[in-house]
Amino acid sequence: MEIKKQNKINTNGSTAAKSWALMGLFLLLLIQTPNTAAEPPIDSKKECIAYGYSKSFNHYFLINDDALMFGQNVTINHNCETLEVKLNGSSLVYDQSGSFEMRFQSGTYNLTFTNNENYSINYSNVEFLPDRLEWQFEFLEWENQQNDYSFDEFILRSKATAAENWASILSIVMVFTLTTMVYWNLINSYVDRNFCEEVKE
Repeated sequence: MEIKKQNKINTNGSTAAKSWALMGLFLLLLIQTPNTAAEPPIDSKKECIAYGYSKSFNHYFLINDDALMFGQNVTINHNCETLEVKLNGSSLVYDQSGSFEMRFQSGTYNLTFTNNENYSINYSNVEFLPDRLEWQFEFLEWENQQNDYSFDEFILRSKATAAENWASILSIVMVFTLTTMVYWNLINSYVDRNFCEEVKE
């Protein structure tokens, strides 16, 4: 009897030890291991980025290859220590401020942005056109006939709007008249066929 009791006790003890071991292992799995990630090494030379755009009224046009730019005033922003802008291969501007404006005449150009070290980008066939305000100025010149252009083929916006309004009103009147005439004839023919008039003296 004593041997059997000892076996029972030993079995119970090993079961308790196993359950404690499993609980300990489970707790170890729950504990998060510390992250070993580190910040990347700081590069003393930051990447140079430069871009340019023009503005015409409320629209902005980014300089790119084969771009059509409206507005001749171009704003160039960059984060380079120095930036050189070349126009058709010739140096045009050298800047260290980070942002500046340039004015281009109407035409097609090849532009290069470079810092003469590790950054250089070329834009080819960039065409600049006058902005909206200059078009309005030319329109006023044509209207006043202060130049050689003939204004006979142009029409003012107010006149065009008035012509559209009159066309709309006349269309409504014509449709109303034609519809009334058609219905009047249909009603008269129906009355003539189905009713007779009796004249009493």
